[in-house]
Amino acid sequence: MHRSFDISLLIATTCIAVVAVGCVIDLASRTRAFTKLRRLIWQALGAAAIGTGLLLMNQVGDLAIGLGVATAATPMYAALAWIASSLTMLLTIVMISRSPLNLAPLPKIGAALLIGALLSSLQFASIESTGQALAGAEAGIARGLMLASIAVGAMLAVLCGLRLDQRWLERRAQREVEQAEVERVHRLAYYDSATGLPNRSLFTEKLLKQLVDANRRDISPFGLIYAELRDFRVLLQRHGDARMNRVLKLLAERLNQELASDDVLARLSYDGLILFVREQGERDTAAAVTGFCGLLSTPIVEGGDSFRFTWGIGHSRYPDQGQSTQALIRTAMTVQRQIGTESPSIASSNRPRYALAS
Repeated sequence: MHRSFDISLLIATTCIAVVAVGCVIDLASRTRAFTKLRRLIWQALGAAAIGTGLLLMNQVGDLAIGLGVATAATPMYAALAWIASSLTMLLTIVMISRSPLNLAPLPKIGAALLIGALLSSLQFASIESTGQALAGAEAGIARGLMLASIAVGAMLAVLCGLRLDQRWLERRAQREVEQAEVERVHRLAYYDSATGLPNRSLFTEKLLKQLVDANRRDISPFGLIYAELRDFRVLLQRHGDARMNRVLKLLAERLNQELASDDVLARLSYDGLILFVREQGERDTAAAVTGFCGLLSTPIVEGGDSFRFTWGIGHSRYPDQGQSTQALIRTAMTVQRQIGTESPSIASSNRPRYALAS
């Protein structure tokens, strides 16, 4: 009995096996960093492509050794074989992805070549041992090469899609890191780290914008209220930086909850707060000063202790007391009166004085 044999289809089926093994290893290693749903989708796609490749590898092997006619399977058996092959590959990919093994690119290629060649040789050894080749059966080179191209192309398409998706995720993660860094730098430059309030730079920018808008169109007057925490250095020595930062943060949060939506509260210096208030209806700067003093007089409770501070208060009004950021802030920082008690803060003087920002 004559047995036909074609070396080109032997090479084709070996290529299918090598690509299939490489696809399994690459899928398992690359999908570890994916989210659960994304990882499952790519593993399922890879298993389906690899299962198809292995099924077609058997067909190409049959054609290579002359069994294409004898081993033609019904569609039902072909579907069952594809399902079994795909599920097996899915289980293999999942198991490998959960292992700590993480091969470099060169070992991956070496493992794929060795295991793929082994699978191909085992397939041909199994077919050869049956001894069922038909005399005169055509090898079907064109059909075999077409099947091999389909198998390899499907698996390589999955690998390319996976790598593109991985690169897209990496670029997105990089953009998120860069955006977070930009936001962090912006926050360090324009916000107080202890209270989270806008600092002097951001407040000055906002005030300048208000002045520009006021010059362009007729808007209602606004005022600035400055509150200086007296003897802040004494409080720091008594309670420590960390605790005073917590107390000031609680104060800032409470003030922001009680103030009007148009008001802007900022930390002008280490011991000074400043408030931008827009005059609307019956609420003018004088009324806003009274309300702000009432909020500052309310004690802050932190760690079981009640903090009552002494504040020096000053204010200015646009356009009566200044038409520039520097003039308005300087006028507001001229302390005009004092509110609060002397415990735990000790007032150094009841006389009006000029408060210099640090």
